[in-house]
Amino acid sequence: MNKLTLKEILKEANISHQQISDELGIKSLGTVSLKVNGKADWSTTEAMKLKNLINERTGKNYTFEELFN
Repeated sequence: MNKLTLKEILKEANISHQQISDELGIKSLGTVSLKVNGKADWSTTEAMKLKNLINERTGKNYTFEELFN
C-alpha cells in the first residue's frame, strides 16, 4: 500500500493552507507551503494541532509518523 503524503491527506480532509495558517497562527502562507512540502520543519505545537485537526476532519486516527515522515 502506498503511503499518503501530507498534501494528499490535507486534500482528503479538505484543509487549505489558509485554514492551517488560521488554526496554527502561522502568519505567512509561504511558510505553510514550505512546511506542507517538507522544506521547513513543524514545531511540536504546530504538529500536534495539525494532527488533531486532520483527525477531527477525517474521522481517522493518523499518527505523527504517518503525517510527518
